[in-house]
Amino acid sequence: MENDSRTKMVRSAVALIAARGVNATSFSDVLADSGAPRGSIYHHFPEGKAQLAEAAVQATGAFVLARQRALDGASAVEVINGFVELWRRVVIASNGASGCAVAGTAIDTMPGDQLIGVVRETFRAWVALLSEQLETAGLPPARAAAIALTTVAGMEGALILCRAEGSVAPLDGVAAELLRLL
Repeated sequence: MENDSRTKMVRSAVALIAARGVNATSFSDVLADSGAPRGSIYHHFPEGKAQLAEAAVQATGAFVLARQRALDGASAVEVINGFVELWRRVVIASNGASGCAVAGTAIDTMPGDQLIGVVRETFRAWVALLSEQLETAGLPPARAAAIALTTVAGMEGALILCRAEGSVAPLDGVAAELLRLL
């Protein structure tokens, strides 16, 4: 039961941070969205909001890695399309109002903050997995690494543009260009 409350709070934090950023997401918002009892937030996250944000970044990172690992052994086009499709679903489900909790945390976190290290490692893990998958699909290592970095950066930027436009069109445009790189 305890774990269930924590899981619900982390899921709510992921969604709220992806839509609002860390600074605009309060414990009260997370409790209201998750339906968790008030006392559970301090039980599960005694170190405060940064600890909850860290859990949200880690959950997002793990989810993206698990989804992308399902494409191990796929063609380069399938690897890129799989990563893009994950984010396309986020934009469509939110009507363009939501993006990535990792980026939402990065934007609201000071460079020296411990939380930025979690963000950095999450992005690096995504780039590393994409690079490995692209290399396995036949791209030379340096090219695979460059396209992997460009893919993550392109998707994160596209998510910001999708939010500004309220549509998936920027993501689709970036996706088309990423595929041309292959």
